[in-house]
Amino acid sequence: METVVELPRTLEPPQQNSVGVERSETRELWAARALIIGVAAALTWYTWEHWGSFQIDNGRELYVPAEILKGKLLFRDLWYMYGPLAPYVKALLFRIFGVQLMVLYIFGLALTFGTALVTFEVSRLFRMGIVGSTLPPLLFLVEAFYPFIRNFVFPYSYAASVGTFLGTLCLYYVLSHASEFRPWQLALASVLTGLEILDKQEFGAACLALLLFEIAACYWNRRSSRELFRNMLILCSGLLPAVAVYGWFVWKTSARTIFIENWISTPGTYFMRTFGKVTLPGQGLRFVPKELLQTAEFTILALAMWALFAIIAVSVIKRLKLRSPTSIAVSAMAALTPFWAVAIVLVKLHPRDSMHLGLQWLTILIPVTQAAFPKGIFFLVVLFACHALWQLLKSPQSEVALQESGLCIYACLIAFRQMMELPPDINVCAVFFNVPAFLVFTILLYKIFRWACRSLDEKRSNIVVGSLLAAETMFLFILFFPNPKLLTTRLTTDNGSFYTRADVATIFPQIISFMKSHTQNGKDILFIPEPPSLYTFAGMEAPSRWYGLVPGYVSPDQEQQYIDEVAANHVRYVLISNRIVSEYKVPGFAQGGYNPTIYKWIMANYVKVGQFGPLPDAVYPPYIVWVYEKKDLPEKIDLPVGD
Repeated sequence: METVVELPRTLEPPQQNSVGVERSETRELWAARALIIGVAAALTWYTWEHWGSFQIDNGRELYVPAEILKGKLLFRDLWYMYGPLAPYVKALLFRIFGVQLMVLYIFGLALTFGTALVTFEVSRLFRMGIVGSTLPPLLFLVEAFYPFIRNFVFPYSYAASVGTFLGTLCLYYVLSHASEFRPWQLALASVLTGLEILDKQEFGAACLALLLFEIAACYWNRRSSRELFRNMLILCSGLLPAVAVYGWFVWKTSARTIFIENWISTPGTYFMRTFGKVTLPGQGLRFVPKELLQTAEFTILALAMWALFAIIAVSVIKRLKLRSPTSIAVSAMAALTPFWAVAIVLVKLHPRDSMHLGLQWLTILIPVTQAAFPKGIFFLVVLFACHALWQLLKSPQSEVALQESGLCIYACLIAFRQMMELPPDINVCAVFFNVPAFLVFTILLYKIFRWACRSLDEKRSNIVVGSLLAAETMFLFILFFPNPKLLTTRLTTDNGSFYTRADVATIFPQIISFMKSHTQNGKDILFIPEPPSLYTFAGMEAPSRWYGLVPGYVSPDQEQQYIDEVAANHVRYVLISNRIVSEYKVPGFAQGGYNPTIYKWIMANYVKVGQFGPLPDAVYPPYIVWVYEKKDLPEKIDLPVGD
């Protein structure tokens, strides 16, 4: 439990020189760090190799750095929608240790452990005690090990994992600078911002905005033109390497190639005009009045529930005149009886199946689960930012207001694109965007609990606050604990092992064997729409720089270029999977749902001769890959025919 009262920094008592107190605080800090590392290690063991989905995006994370090692240039020879930092770092690791999945796993785990520890250090800056500071990193860990593509260890994009780590580290140094005003802290934050710009676009923009805010706030606080000039010089120096790298890529390719043809999320691109209006609302960027109203109701209810639980706990403690730490903690936990009742239900039933419980159960479940992580957490961040900025305007010297404002600005910019889908869920990228917002929510909970405990003495108040925050941690683990059993079967390749669906584990080796035995030049088999990992597993290369063909990746005016690249490599076989692209609101490629020119060209020049799958006992939708052979191919080979 907490042992030190955290007062506002403007009201802090004189520093105590007691060696015993300092040693106690140090032991608590290292115990918290050890707990974070222990939880991360346990989750690593529990979910080992149950990360990613090789039918879709994750294959790119293996293929692109492997092709860079062969001399291909990113953006020109390899289509890529993020910055160059992550793929070139992975390529370097591959050169040192070999093209193995284990290299990516260790890289992802290092980022996971590092991000959790840095998140803890950021949380400590807001003086919520050990329990409060440990809550955000533990939330991060419980969602970081989810199976499928939305995890942190082997994610849909390592640019997102690297971006989250660098962004959290940048946030730490900026907030530290807000407290100590040391130039080296700003210099490190500037270097990290430059690396972010080289990694993932929205993280780079958020870090840059955070730094500019910090520099402007320092000038507002200290009114020093000399310091303003020095800070701007530090910022520009940190960004110079990023400018130089992009300048080199533009010189080797062109600005249009990078920022329009590759970065398809740039405003005005074909993807944003056609599919962006579908994918962005699906990811959470929605402004639906009814949904906003319902979200506001649940968010207010969540805060009210926490305040009520805290008040009940304090009332019981005062009425019974409890003094022992154990009795106080038990009373605080007992006040959360509705939480524990719902937790028992959730242990027996996965949250995604709660729709089958009926209206009565949902009426109980939803408010309680929303209290643990409200859907409107983004809007809480916005309101908290307004309050912090107002306090900063009134008191420019307030360290607390400056740090809270900086945190909220970063959290808002990171979470904006998924503002309605921030709770952990396998269908969104929450783990990369919601931790700063959850830190703000934790600060709000801490303030609410302190307010409810204002009539208690220091010792009992600390125990109550620590108990309630610990209860929130336990409930989050119950709600969002990863389930590796969703990926049932281990598949071993020449590049490493991973767990996947049973039918995929059976069919993948058949496809890899077919690709190895039927290629003549290492580039004459095309797999549509993805995954590109099959090229690496088979020791081949994609016949086009577009190694995947997902809706919006290849614009209509690029389709002929795609066809020309495929034809130039004398593609003998085209493999088309039944990849469902419902998130884009169009039929799959096999149904001619997008890139019609490419589809018609394949149908005109190739003939279906067989297929892999579906297996009789496959889950729905079963995995199927159709095989198309070039019509004028000299020799004909017997191919598998599915059911």
